[in-house]
Amino acid sequence: MKYSLVELAPVTPGHTKHEALTRALDAAVEAEQLGYHRIWFAEHHNATGYASQVPEQLIALAAERTDHIRVGSGAVLLNHYSPYSVAERFLQLEALFPRRVDLGLGRATGGPVVDAALQRDRSAQRRDDYGDQVQEILAYYHRAFGEKHL
Repeated sequence: MKYSLVELAPVTPGHTKHEALTRALDAAVEAEQLGYHRIWFAEHHNATGYASQVPEQLIALAAERTDHIRVGSGAVLLNHYSPYSVAERFLQLEALFPRRVDLGLGRATGGPVVDAALQRDRSAQRRDDYGDQVQEILAYYHRAFGEKHL
C-alpha cells in the first residue's frame, strides 16, 4: 500500500499564513522521511483558514527540499484557468523535477464573488466545460492537437 498526504496549509488561531506555509513544506520533508509516496497541495480561494492558494508554488518548494517523494496538486481548480497555462506550468515543474510531479484536477466554486474574480473570461457566460478543459490539457501534454486548436 502507498500512502499520500493532503496538505491544506491551515492557518490555526494565533499563527500567520507564513507559519502555515512553512509547516506545509515541513510536512513534505517529514512525509518523505516517513516513507510516504506523495504529498498533495490543495488550492483554496477566499478561505481565511487556509494559506494554500497556489499549489504549484508549494510543489516547487517541496520538491526542492525533498529527494524522492512525489508532489502534486490536490487539485488545480481548472474552471479558473486556461488549460494550456495549467499544462505549461506542470510541464515546467516536471522538467525541473522529473518523474515526481502529479497534476490533480478539480473544479469548485468559492461563491459568486470569488468565481467572478477568478474567471478566465469575465465577459463570457459561465458554463461547465470541465470535460473539454481536461481533454485540452491531455492534448497539450501529448502534443495531440485537433483542428480546433490550430
